[in-house]
Amino acid sequence: MIKSRAIVFTAPHQVEIKYLEIPDPKAGELLIQSLYSGVSTGTETRVLSGKQTGGNFPLIPGYESVGRILACGESTSLKPGDIVFHTGSRFTGEFTKCWGAHVEYALVKEDDAYSVPKGLDPLDAVFAKVGAIALHGVKRAHISQQDTVAIVGLGLIGHLAAQCAKAYGARVIGVDTNPQRLKLAAAAGIEFLVNAAEENVKAKVNEYGNANVSVVIDATGIASELKNSARLVRPMPWSSPYPASPRLVILGSYTDPIVMDYDPLFMDEVDILFSRDTRPDDIRDMLNLLKEKKVKPKVLNATCYDASEAPQAYGELVEKKLMRVVFKWD
Repeated sequence: MIKSRAIVFTAPHQVEIKYLEIPDPKAGELLIQSLYSGVSTGTETRVLSGKQTGGNFPLIPGYESVGRILACGESTSLKPGDIVFHTGSRFTGEFTKCWGAHVEYALVKEDDAYSVPKGLDPLDAVFAKVGAIALHGVKRAHISQQDTVAIVGLGLIGHLAAQCAKAYGARVIGVDTNPQRLKLAAAAGIEFLVNAAEENVKAKVNEYGNANVSVVIDATGIASELKNSARLVRPMPWSSPYPASPRLVILGSYTDPIVMDYDPLFMDEVDILFSRDTRPDDIRDMLNLLKEKKVKPKVLNATCYDASEAPQAYGELVEKKLMRVVFKWD
């Protein structure tokens, strides 16, 4: 057994540091000492507000952690000292979890741990899950260098989706109302940017995309914005040659009901795609993209807090003063 600190949401809008005893690893399990854990901003602030389905307080949040293997159970191929990424401890003691990554020590099945490539900074590797969420949306749309892609909403997931689409060779247009987010996208190499608070979004997207936007990814998390995002796709002609149907990827996290306008979707034969979380290959692919520096998370200027400062950090996130927080554990 080993004593572990944990970040615990004890009630809506209440964050505390608690302790639990983590058991020794059994066959096929790893005991991992955390180096960094990352906050998925939209998801975890929703959990903290009490609006997450299945989020029963008190709970341990988080699904992004990078750590060093401390001990291995029998029948494992990884070794003590190896650096791995995982999405949460399978053991959280008296606490429930959503999803249990913000712990000092984690008990993880070896099958649920991902080796961090040599040479990849653990502070970059902690972006593997949020990056994989963005990447899964890009994969759902089968984005390639033939596509022009508009990303609406350049928060954490939208920003990473823009970097992923660019890595896949697409022409990328970023749209947001926040000048700081647009600045971060520019620093990531997104050339075409639209300030939705000051510019005619449809006109600028058509200008930058030569009226040929084949994919729109909405990462706003605002259900009422989806109908506007759907109108950014290229028109479908009534005579040949007929291009492939444009795609609308719903990538954000939406708490309100989604209501869409039928007519523009019908007229342009828009394929609507939902992107649900990730698959293991998405995480592996993202770790490789990070290693190859095709996705550059340091551009986001994440704020690194000691884990003991979690109550303050979540307060900053709830007030939208920060876009990305990473907790340091060692």
